[in-house]
Amino acid sequence: MRTKLDLPDPLMRKVKIKAAAEGKKLKEIMAELIEAGLDEDQPQTTLPEGESPWEIDPKTKFPVAKTLKIPGYKPPTLEESLALTEKVLLEGDLERAGILP
Repeated sequence: MRTKLDLPDPLMRKVKIKAAAEGKKLKEIMAELIEAGLDEDQPQTTLPEGESPWEIDPKTKFPVAKTLKIPGYKPPTLEESLALTEKVLLEGDLERAGILP
């Protein structure tokens, strides 16, 4: 899509230098820079390493995704969800069998 922009000369010089240094067309560099700027605006909240993306609801004992509390948090994958579900079910079975307190 063709678009006309009025940019300050010093800024345009920097963009042209960057394009030349990377051996790219001006329109490619502009698209990359705009895309990168837009991506920065998106919240990329993640949990600390090793922290579970789930909490066990004390009332229902069901796992609840922390996505309900943290804006911008990326939800767990299907594999992570299934693994937690299996863990909770196994722990429940072991508890009912008297093996876990």
